[in-house]
Amino acid sequence: FGAALFTLMFLEPTLDEVGPAGNQVLTVIVRRGFVKYMASIGGLTVLIGFYLFWRLAGDPAFAGSRPGIAISIGALTGIIALALGGSMIGASAKKFSVLAPKAASLPEGAERVALLKTMEGLRARMATFSKIVVALLFISMVLMSLAHLV
Repeated sequence: FGAALFTLMFLEPTLDEVGPAGNQVLTVIVRRGFVKYMASIGGLTVLIGFYLFWRLAGDPAFAGSRPGIAISIGALTGIIALALGGSMIGASAKKFSVLAPKAASLPEGAERVALLKTMEGLRARMATFSKIVVALLFISMVLMSLAHLV
């Protein structure tokens, strides 16, 4: 949750504020493995969650209880967040990192403008889905941490 929130609240606005240099920074961040890092942390979190859920769900009375339902909904929102993060944000970041060096090497003209427009669309897509993922992770975190109180 923390890394996703940092990306949404600080990294994306900073990249937007610095203008074209933000494209270069994003390309380097992706090349240095940020997407793989986020995917591995998300995947590990879901795997550990599956294990804990399996331990709790062994009791049929728990599965139908209010805490069981809260944890189930939290698990579902976490899995959806992971899927959206990988398929929408990660894939867009990878495409962006391939297009950015290409755009930098092109001379001014229609082809470069079209490529920059495509890159801007990818950045907008990443920003939109970052907000959705952070919201889903927040819901997941709240439900799972407070499930024992419901």
